[in-house]
Amino acid sequence: MDVQRYGLPPHVLPLMQRLPGAIFEQDNVHSHTTRASQDCDHTVNTLPRPARSFDLSPIEHISDYLGWRVGHLMSLNELEAMLQQI
Repeated sequence: MDVQRYGLPPHVLPLMQRLPGAIFEQDNVHSHTTRASQDCDHTVNTLPRPARSFDLSPIEHISDYLGWRVGHLMSLNELEAMLQQI
C-alpha cells in the first residue's frame, strides 16, 4: 500500500478537532500509521484496534446485511417498502 495514497487526508484532522465528541478509529495497518494519523492520538479521541481486525468494524456487517436485503430491489418504491419492514 502507498502511504501517500492511503494516509490520512489533510482535512480530516482539523475537522475532527472541531467536532465535539468525535472519535477517530485507528486500524493500525502499517500504511495508515502516517505521521498525521499518529498525531490524532494526541489531539482527538481515538478508538484503537489491532491491525486487520475487520470483524470488529460494525459498519461492514451492516453494509453486508443491507446489501443482501436490498441489493435486488429495482425501484425507490421497493427500497422504501423494504426499509419500512426492517
